[in-house]
Amino acid sequence: MSKHTCSTIAFHCIDFRTIKETMKFLDNKCGLGNCDIVSVAGSGKGIADSNEIFRSYLIRQIKLSHDLHESRNVILIHHSDCGVYNNTYQFNSSEEEKEKQIEDMKKSEAVIKEEFPDMNVEKVWAQLLDSNGEKIEFTII
Repeated sequence: MSKHTCSTIAFHCIDFRTIKETMKFLDNKCGLGNCDIVSVAGSGKGIADSNEIFRSYLIRQIKLSHDLHESRNVILIHHSDCGVYNNTYQFNSSEEEKEKQIEDMKKSEAVIKEEFPDMNVEKVWAQLLDSNGEKIEFTII
């Protein structure tokens, strides 16, 4: 039986508005045929949060990609106007939301690096430029 490999596992939010542009971004970044994709509400928030059951599930996804597909890169994609974040916190501005999400991406990175020291973690901010997600600006953090 042949071994299937890919370079990257990517986490992105389930928000339907972001799917099309996120897939374009990932295709340009690493190639959709070279990437395991995990779609979960809040993206990497579940890794940063203290809910051990949810965190364990997401870490298991990385372990499977790492061990079965030999991936060595994790991409965490968070986006503006995220329902999960807006329902969890009371933000006074979009900048405050962005700061919290970047903080959570950094926490997620630390957890991932502790579990998988050989993996590279890339944090990406996706700024919706319109309310429908038809235009999104992706920035590496």
